[in-house]
Amino acid sequence: MALNLNYDLNTYISVTFSSSSPFFGEPAQLAMVHPAVTHVGQVGQLQDVQIFSVPNSEWDSVHKDVLEEMSKADGVGRVDVQNVKARSKRVGDE
Repeated sequence: MALNLNYDLNTYISVTFSSSSPFFGEPAQLAMVHPAVTHVGQVGQLQDVQIFSVPNSEWDSVHKDVLEEMSKADGVGRVDVQNVKARSKRVGDE
């Protein structure tokens, strides 16, 4: 099931958990690091990669705190801010 993401309203953060992370079984609990953070869901079939969102209206004022708190949470291996990228056509697909 594809996630319904709206980049006009939210900034999205992907978080990769280690298998020993306390958040692995309850990833939504990581959203408690900051009141602006919401758990969106799992990335495809990758149980260890989860998407979180922060409203764009709050992002500029809270992003440093959010990213720092997520990065230092127990069992978090990687935190990445997601960016919208236009798809490019492959050669021969014209």
